[in-house]
Amino acid sequence: MGDALKALPGVRQRLRRAAIGSVVGVTLSMAFACTMPAGLVRQDTLHPLQGKIWDVARSRTVSKEAVLQDLASARIILLGEVHDNPEHHRLQAEVLRAVLAQGRRPALAMEQFDREFQPAIDAAAAKPGVTADALAGAGGFNRDGWPWAMYEPLLATAIEARLPVVALNLSRDGTRAVARQGFDTLGAAAARTLALDATWNPAREAVMNREIADGHCGKLPPSALPRMINVQRARDAVMADALLGRQGDGAIVIAGNGHVRNDVGVPVYLARRAPGQRVASIGFIEVEPGETAPSDYVRPPASALPYDYAWFTSAAKREDPCAGLVIPERR
Repeated sequence: MGDALKALPGVRQRLRRAAIGSVVGVTLSMAFACTMPAGLVRQDTLHPLQGKIWDVARSRTVSKEAVLQDLASARIILLGEVHDNPEHHRLQAEVLRAVLAQGRRPALAMEQFDREFQPAIDAAAAKPGVTADALAGAGGFNRDGWPWAMYEPLLATAIEARLPVVALNLSRDGTRAVARQGFDTLGAAAARTLALDATWNPAREAVMNREIADGHCGKLPPSALPRMINVQRARDAVMADALLGRQGDGAIVIAGNGHVRNDVGVPVYLARRAPGQRVASIGFIEVEPGETAPSDYVRPPASALPYDYAWFTSAAKREDPCAGLVIPERR
């Protein structure tokens, strides 16, 4: 495999990009996110896509103003990210402020908090003078993994606007249990109540298989793929469940690009369980040299970019996450 990658630079670039934006996100991005100085992006000023927003359904570039106007009618707005890219977090905060300026008060729902911390988050948020730092502490925010300086402005804005903060993620213990024993660890009827069975089909399985394999640089043992797919599906279904369990003025979701995909991510479960609810997803996509058309960022077997909008940005400065990666075979 290694020799083949050396001979095919395009394949290596595809795997590297997939690892950076991996649907499994936490497994690889945490490894380099905490070592990257905040605020550093690779400037691709000559790249024709940088700063452009692609309307996937209409196959055309649209303005930021048009996107924000469209988001006004969406109850749930999913904002993707590459976790260590400061530009993505700056744009997320810009969208959040724009939605607030429209007079809405959505919840801020975050992948970075595990669901079992919701009572502690609610209790901390109710205290007078609570700070973003205190709220993060109450929610068990992992500063060794997530780059705190990039998430702090989002939480500060939520506190200032008195927005509910929603913990979305399945815990690490929960993901391990799913990997070992399947969906029954989420509850006796979880496959039905979370729509895990009703939403899945071979086409989605093929997309997820490719994304997870590429997200681990093509080095994941084939025997591990079914477990990893189950973990990702469980996380997405649990995130959707957390969103559907909240009343109020909708939600803005902060999560990795893999989670906000319309084809295999959280929107799949929202559409099944709340079909009348408008959901809009934005994937923040890092531009790559030589890939100058939106179609260059479509990875088969997907047939199109898997978001409502693809917002192209500079890439963060980082080491190649695939370099030297070794994933041992589980016995």
